[in-house]
Amino acid sequence: MPRSALRIRLSRPGDVAALERLARVRNTAPPSGRALIAERHGVPVAALALTSGAVVTDPSRRGGDAVALLRLGRYRLLRQGGEVGRLSSRTGRAAAAAA
Repeated sequence: MPRSALRIRLSRPGDVAALERLARVRNTAPPSGRALIAERHGVPVAALALTSGAVVTDPSRRGGDAVALLRLGRYRLLRQGGEVGRLSSRTGRAAAAAA
């Protein structure tokens, strides 16, 4: 994998500690609810809350490009279904609403 390659994914329940570590670096609150996480070599470098758009980054890990990709990913998810609360962590797409 190239050095600058990023992996963008939806957060999972097991990511709470990683999100808290990212927020602690900047002395901010971690994203609440579902988030998109940018990882470089398996290490989270930035996260973006899907509902609010709030961002947390690790300034020591070159997160600027990650933030732009996270914002683009959030935009695309919102355009697909509009409801970020119903996202499936398996597919990364808006899940069908249970009627």
